[in-house]
Amino acid sequence: MNAPAAESEHSPETYWQERWKEQRLARLAVPRTGSPDSFWNNKKRLSDHFIRNLDSGRKDAEERIATMGIRDGSRVLDIGAGTGVLSVPLAAHGCDVVAVEPGEAMRDALVLYEKQQQVRPVTIIPKRWEDVTPEELGAPFDIVIASYSLMITDIGDAIRKMQAVCTGQVHLYWFLTQPYTAILNTALWPKVHGAEFPGEPTADCLWQMLYAMGIPANLAVEASCEPAYFPSVDDAANDFCKRLDCTTPEQERAVREYCGTSLAKTERGYCVAGEALGAHIWWNVNSSCTSRNR
Repeated sequence: MNAPAAESEHSPETYWQERWKEQRLARLAVPRTGSPDSFWNNKKRLSDHFIRNLDSGRKDAEERIATMGIRDGSRVLDIGAGTGVLSVPLAAHGCDVVAVEPGEAMRDALVLYEKQQQVRPVTIIPKRWEDVTPEELGAPFDIVIASYSLMITDIGDAIRKMQAVCTGQVHLYWFLTQPYTAILNTALWPKVHGAEFPGEPTADCLWQMLYAMGIPANLAVEASCEPAYFPSVDDAANDFCKRLDCTTPEQERAVREYCGTSLAKTERGYCVAGEALGAHIWWNVNSSCTSRNR
C-alpha cells in the first residue's frame, strides 16, 4: 500500500524514494563499514565466490535471458555488470552489450570471461551508474538490466536515467526479502558495530516507488542470489570478519561464535541459514507515464 502523506514529511510521489534513500544512508553511516562495493573489489574474493562458478552459472544466465525475452542482436545495457554473468552470455547471442561496472577487479574478471568464451567484445564503462551520462552511452538501448546491483542511494534519479536511455524494456532484479548478507548482519551488527543493522531496502519498496513515478511495472517472485558456501566454519568466519571489518579480538570472537552455532551445513559447504527471495521487476518504457514525478 502507498503510505498516506500524513504519516510522512515526504509527498506521496517521493515517499518511497526517500524511504529507500534513508535506509541506504543508515547502512553507510555506520563507522568503518564503507561501501559494499569495496568488499568485492578484491580478486581473491571474486575468485572464491564468483569466478569459479561462472560456468555453472551459465545455465541460470541463459534461463534469465530467455525469461526476459531478449532477442539475439539486441542492444543491451547491463548496469553493475560485475564479472559478466549476464553480459558475456548476451554477447554470445550476438547482442551489442554495454556494461557499466565501477570495480576494477570485476572488470578484469569480465574481460577474462569474455576471452574464455570467445564472444564479441563487451563495451565496458568503468564508472558508477550515478556518474554515467546518457551522452556517453551512445544510441538508445532495446533492453536495460540491473541485476542485484542497485546499491544506489538516489534510486529515483537512477531509474529516470534508465528510462531516458531505453526505448524497450527495463529489467530490475532485487531482493524481495532480506538477503543472506543481511541475515548475517542482523545477527552480528550490534556486537561488531554497536548498533542495530538498518537492513536493506527491498523490492516491495522499489515497486511502490515505480508506481508512484507512474511506471506500471510487473513483478515476479524468484529465488534470490544463493548464499556463499565455505568448506569449513573457520573459512566462513575468516570471510565474515573481513566483510564486517572486525578490528578487535572481541569482534572476531563474536563472529566465530556465531559461525560455530548458526551456520547451516550442506552438501556444498557451510552457509548462512535462512531463506531469501528475489524479485524480477520489469516494464515497457513506452507504457510508463512519469509525469507524476519529474
